[in-house]
Amino acid sequence: MTKSHILVIVFVSLLSGTAHALSPQALQGQQHFRLCNSCHDTALNPPKGPPMWGVKRQYLRNTLDRDDFISTMTAFVSQPSTDKVIHTKAFEQMGLMPAMPLPTEILQQLVAFIYEFEFAPPCDHWEIAVQRAEARGDLDHAEKDRRQLNRFCRN
Repeated sequence: MTKSHILVIVFVSLLSGTAHALSPQALQGQQHFRLCNSCHDTALNPPKGPPMWGVKRQYLRNTLDRDDFISTMTAFVSQPSTDKVIHTKAFEQMGLMPAMPLPTEILQQLVAFIYEFEFAPPCDHWEIAVQRAEARGDLDHAEKDRRQLNRFCRN
């Protein structure tokens, strides 16, 4: 075996080691994610809910670990209330989401999927948001979303 073959094997091994497989709980949740995406789809205009990329970031910032993330988000989506709101900007703009009338086990699976899945930055959402903010004369909001587009979508 040549030195270049060994380097290729090492490189492929390193790449495969960085891939993150979903847990069995998250795989179950992935099957139900379309329920979330019906409102959290990044291409909706007007949006019904914030992109899951941002929701996940807010929950990661405001919870301690995986278990806390799952229990906090599950408690919110099962019975949303203003005292449980973590994504305050989305709440201010879109209001309180409706309750997800699903069994706790399914909600926990969905939230495990959200926790483990790497969502792409919501470029569609930011482009729509810039247009909507400019149309209503909210240039500060348009600039904020334009910065997000430039930071995460136009590298």
